[in-house]
Amino acid sequence: MPEMDGLSLLSKIKELNNQLLHSVIVSAYGDIINIRTAMNGGAFDFVVKPIDFNDLEITINKALGNLASFKKALKTRDELITVRKELDETRTLQLSMLPNTIPQREGLNISAFMKTASEVGGDYYDFSDKNDGSLNIAVGDATGHGMKAGIMVSIMKTLFITNSSHHDLEEFFKLANDAIKSLNLGRMMVAFAMVNFKGNKVQVLNAGMPPIFFYKSAAKEVIEIGSHNLPLGAVHNSNYSAEEFEINSDDVLLMLSDGFPEVQNDKNEQFGYKRFTDTFLQIGNKNSDDIISILKNEVSNWLGNNELEDDVTFVVIKKK
Repeated sequence: MPEMDGLSLLSKIKELNNQLLHSVIVSAYGDIINIRTAMNGGAFDFVVKPIDFNDLEITINKALGNLASFKKALKTRDELITVRKELDETRTLQLSMLPNTIPQREGLNISAFMKTASEVGGDYYDFSDKNDGSLNIAVGDATGHGMKAGIMVSIMKTLFITNSSHHDLEEFFKLANDAIKSLNLGRMMVAFAMVNFKGNKVQVLNAGMPPIFFYKSAAKEVIEIGSHNLPLGAVHNSNYSAEEFEINSDDVLLMLSDGFPEVQNDKNEQFGYKRFTDTFLQIGNKNSDDIISILKNEVSNWLGNNELEDDVTFVVIKKK
């Protein structure tokens, strides 16, 4: 070349920092020093003079194959970036659905906690004041992960905020179920549990969520209030039935999603409901903040270095 030799050209190509540019060097036979310099300078491959065109064709095809693989890797990277962006946006949406503050009610000590999984789930909790002066507390878990779960959570929050304050539990669940089913979302559903507090009276309706755990201080025992109702959006025209009981001073209700009992350690062992019940029995005499703190530590210790595969949510209500 009149102004630039091959090594200088290779240096300029390297400065472009474009990994889609592949250089094949043609060098004199036995010119090992320049060949090594070229390869160290970023050349993809080399051929020697006199040129064997069959060898050159093989070398060029190898370079083209490498380019095709690199382009495929770039496409995969871009798709992963898009997925990560969607997950981050979904996590932001999910967290924006949560209440900004925990309600302060005379006679109740309330705490809540949620930790989102690496792949965003559909956990949700909320509070609403009823027209009769009582308090509704809800915990839900939408089916699936990612944006679909986020959409279901936003639908559920809208239904909860606009309707739960002026309907009893059974009416609200029927209304919400029919509303979700009418959207024709296929197999998308929401497991949902609500507790209504009015003085010493508690109403509970559990539709597909894990049991609500009831610590009875006087008896030093934990009772599980299970689910006898289908998740919201499962079947048209479902009827829902609530349970009612009294709560006394120092009793505790604990609502949770299935993320904690299903947390796996490095031996792929789940924490499990039995271990959870035993833990709650030991700490039920503490205040709600301390109960949450201990349960958070239990999650972290059991999880170890594993990633959280599902959201973990607790709401703890202690009667003063």
